[in-house]
Amino acid sequence: MVTFLRRLPPLGQLLLAGLLVRGLLALVLPPGYDEAYYLFYGRHPNLSYLDHPVGVGVWSLVGNALGGSIFALRVPSLLSYTAALALLASATGWWFGPRAGLWSVAVGSLSPLLFACGGLLLLPDSPLLLVLAALMWWLSRHPLAVPSNAREAAGLGLLLGLMSLCKYHSLLVLLALLAWCLATAERRAALARPWPWLGLLVWAGVSSPLWIWNLQHHWASFLFHGGRTLAEQAYNFSGPPLFLLTQLLLLFPTIGLMLWASLGPQERTAANPEARQLLRTLALPILVTFTLLSGRMQVLSSWLVPAWWFLLPLAGDWLARRPTPWPPALAWSRIITLGVLPPLLALAALQVRFGVLDRVLPPGVDTSNQLMPAASLTEALKSNPRVWSALGSADVIASRRYELPGFLALALQEHSRAAYTSFSGDPRGFTYWLPAHGYQGARGVIFALEDPHHPEDRIEWPKEVGPLTPLGSVQLKRGGRRSVRLQFVGFGPLAQPLPGPPSP
Repeated sequence: MVTFLRRLPPLGQLLLAGLLVRGLLALVLPPGYDEAYYLFYGRHPNLSYLDHPVGVGVWSLVGNALGGSIFALRVPSLLSYTAALALLASATGWWFGPRAGLWSVAVGSLSPLLFACGGLLLLPDSPLLLVLAALMWWLSRHPLAVPSNAREAAGLGLLLGLMSLCKYHSLLVLLALLAWCLATAERRAALARPWPWLGLLVWAGVSSPLWIWNLQHHWASFLFHGGRTLAEQAYNFSGPPLFLLTQLLLLFPTIGLMLWASLGPQERTAANPEARQLLRTLALPILVTFTLLSGRMQVLSSWLVPAWWFLLPLAGDWLARRPTPWPPALAWSRIITLGVLPPLLALAALQVRFGVLDRVLPPGVDTSNQLMPAASLTEALKSNPRVWSALGSADVIASRRYELPGFLALALQEHSRAAYTSFSGDPRGFTYWLPAHGYQGARGVIFALEDPHHPEDRIEWPKEVGPLTPLGSVQLKRGGRRSVRLQFVGFGPLAQPLPGPPSP
């Protein structure tokens, strides 16, 4: 094995090492809330979904076809990120040289925020980063960023269409790319040719599933996401700086500072200033938009991942141009990154999976104990025969939170043929996946998490399902210590069909 690795070129060694590390983490880490929810995207294929375009649904569909375990669901992300890094190396090498390409891959492989969102977990960022890497590869070969023949127009339109099917961030990238093309007379003149319009038609055709689904569902996706920005509250001016500080920590401070520095003024010795400006133009709208929104709404840490991805070539170029040996400050930065980051990642993974630090951490600091590994949950469910039997015979299994049914689906696998749904104020896609009969006449099970801080509080069960039959509870453990407790009740048969999605 060691001999084989030595025979690989440096880029191959980096890609394989990163894939192996992410693969180990994928085996250890329990399902995340989003992953447990996106599991159902692959079980309900559609043109689009309420909260995301179809990209992550395709990844979920492949993962379900591979067996539906949490590792199988993560396989598409593991492989696509490796391909994305290879495309990133090629684009960066074309712009700034092969050495810069290697450094960009190294940084992308080390940053926890980037590789977790893009190359480990089942998240929309995974297909998005693959398409963005392909777009960067295309742009590196076409300095004007405007197609000049039919083949180029079809290629660019295809990439932009696929990008639009991955995440709504792509709309900001489209606007940034348009602004770039309008910025100079040469690029404006190129836009007057017929080929950019052909590219626009290809983009519209490829991205049409997004528009068709929304047209069929009263533009629900855009109303859902637009409504999140219209919260009636005063602007929180501490939100943006705290959000950026969190980003710095999640990127890892030495990497985050380097990516921030790449946004600064260009050095006189920097090559290809036009490419540098293009990458900044693509990154800045995402950075500015979501940083400002963090003062008005909850902005997830993953929402800035595409912006950092666009800055990786600049970070690679900056590192490639440092003198050898490195200056002391930069040498120490590398030592800190390589010396602290790997053991820190290993410790974090062991804590999330086994709770190795639970005895020293204050209660409530680490909420990862609410994540439920499939094997542990299966064992806990089997410990209560009444619950286990009810789940196996249920027509419908539901939860009080939209992100929880997937944990049971992963644990039950072939033991249950039930459909899954959610009874909550935010059911997300479950209301769109109801059958025509709305489960009328079905029998099922509803479960809920006990509040770990107030276990005595009474759980509010849904009224629309009629009389409920208590089934009991199950207690999960992590690292030999109690973690979460689930309560189960039975219902049915349903006298009335459950209501579908409301019209806007």
